[in-house]
Amino acid sequence: MKVTTISADALTEGQVERWAALQRETSEFGSPLVGPYFAQLVQRHRGDVQIAIATKDGRDVAFFAFHRASHGHARPVGAPFSDYQAIVSEPGLSLDGTAFLAEVGIECLAVSGLIDPHGWFQSVQLEPTLGYRISVKDGGAAKLERLQKANHKWAKNLRRQENKMERELGPIRFVTGDQDPSALETVLQIKTDQYHESGLTDVLRPQWVKAMMQDLFSRTNPEFGGCLNTLYAGDHLVSGQFGVRQGGWYHPWIASACPKAHMCAPGIVLLAYMFRHAEDIGIEIIDLAQGHSHYKSQFARNPVTVQAGLIGRGATAFSTAYTGPIGLIRKRLDLIASVEPDLAGRLHAGWAAVASAPRRLMARGKAQQPDRVSSDD
Repeated sequence: MKVTTISADALTEGQVERWAALQRETSEFGSPLVGPYFAQLVQRHRGDVQIAIATKDGRDVAFFAFHRASHGHARPVGAPFSDYQAIVSEPGLSLDGTAFLAEVGIECLAVSGLIDPHGWFQSVQLEPTLGYRISVKDGGAAKLERLQKANHKWAKNLRRQENKMERELGPIRFVTGDQDPSALETVLQIKTDQYHESGLTDVLRPQWVKAMMQDLFSRTNPEFGGCLNTLYAGDHLVSGQFGVRQGGWYHPWIASACPKAHMCAPGIVLLAYMFRHAEDIGIEIIDLAQGHSHYKSQFARNPVTVQAGLIGRGATAFSTAYTGPIGLIRKRLDLIASVEPDLAGRLHAGWAAVASAPRRLMARGKAQQPDRVSSDD
């Protein structure tokens, strides 16, 4: 087996088709974030995407997209928007994942949601984490009804939140595949404001991210493109989700909720409407990725297990890499380096991180306070 590396620009049409075909052959590889179209999208706006390709008996049998960093380190393509990572491969292929990475000069790679159905990294000490992936193939409305029957208290709370929203803000209107540019601008601005208020790194600030979001928004082809779903109460846009889709697999990235509607849990109400209108949107899987498990687990009662940690021959133990004050600083610097490709951007984000430290501490204190709306289940 031969492993080579090419620029994403050099992918042939045949290789793109082969990569997408391998995704279809193994259902675990269905996420748009591990496919060729996402790699090409990021390449158009960053220009530094590398593709590792394994070839056997004259055919391409495995693909992996990444950004090369320094000293043998690498990052998954599109980080930090790459919630999942995978070496997409031919079924039945025998491969040592660490050796595959070493072949292309990757000694250390941080993964947050490694999909490894063939066990190529089973010898690596990784931490299991839950990915909240919801199948609505058999009808989203029917699935929501089953969830409500299984948890009457949750169902009652959801109805209460919807009624409160209509009573205080106006009639609810759900827009599938919203093509209003001002709606996208509002959803992104709400998220930017949240980053500022909490003192977190604004991952939407870099120019390549802005261009990528606009590019996706303009692509309405369900085979690959962006998808914006919005929820209005009266004249107010109270919640929205924007992300990437490939076929029936939808992966929302940006979930925003208007602060004025916070007590009505607009994000949860939006998800309920997405279930009810899944067929209208044309989606079969809503992939909410990892993190914020409470509200996600209300809808995804059977989450999938993925892996997080450091892989590669030069990787250190993940359990000690990001612990303690030094670990938190390192984690923040890694995030900045992943989203800011150039030095000027990294300096700007670094200074912003220092200046926003008081806001982060304040936001952390608020997060520890109980929230009746979001926690009542």
